[in-house]
Amino acid sequence: MRFLIVRKADADTEAGAPVTQPLLDAMAEYCDVLASEGRFLAGEGLKPSREGVRVSFRDGRTPVIVDGPFAEAKELVAGFSIIEADSMEDAVDWVKRWPAEDANGHAEIEIRPVGCPGGLSNFGDPAEDESDRPRYMVMLKANERSETDWNPGAEILGKMAEANRAGHEAGYLIAGNGLSSSRHARRVRFSKGQPQVFDGPFAEIKEMVAGFWVLRVDSLDDVIAWARTYPFPDGDDARLEIRPLYSMKELLAPLA
Repeated sequence: MRFLIVRKADADTEAGAPVTQPLLDAMAEYCDVLASEGRFLAGEGLKPSREGVRVSFRDGRTPVIVDGPFAEAKELVAGFSIIEADSMEDAVDWVKRWPAEDANGHAEIEIRPVGCPGGLSNFGDPAEDESDRPRYMVMLKANERSETDWNPGAEILGKMAEANRAGHEAGYLIAGNGLSSSRHARRVRFSKGQPQVFDGPFAEIKEMVAGFWVLRVDSLDDVIAWARTYPFPDGDDARLEIRPLYSMKELLAPLA
């Protein structure tokens, strides 16, 4: 089974605080153990919400754009990983080992099963390659309907599958994943490095994520142009948050 491991934002990540060498070393060791067992599939950091936008639509798919930063820092996403685990319990056990160097032992992690409730296939790899083009994460915000694990039906899923295929073959749409509702999720909240586990569902529906795509394009405007034509399951009611991803060069620059 695949799980999305979401590192929730805090004041430091929203301020764009540089990664320290102890944290970099601890996270590298943590990920190396997962990778040695074939469990680690991806890991990316999101730039602060001040560099992102939120998008909704009016009639005719005219985008309504709200620039960041966004106020609800504790519900924002600061980074994500995708791992293989035998079960949710197995994934939770791994997250309980999260490095105490992160957030001074007060990180909050959300664990979500990867998989579109309607059965649409996940695809791609959000990781960097040799391209210098920036990458952006498009998060489809949850709503009361997605929180029921709603299946939008064969027609909509077929249009989404075709759009995913076309974008992926064109080289700009590099990954996409649907997510199960938060009733299948867990949260692990650390206090002085000690984990406490909370079962879903969670109340703050409007700030949760129902699925995401990663695009490699030249600018944020290119992402918004893509979003105007993508057949989201909610149609014109879709709500998106778009955030640029860090490159490894940017993360390591303060340590150089």
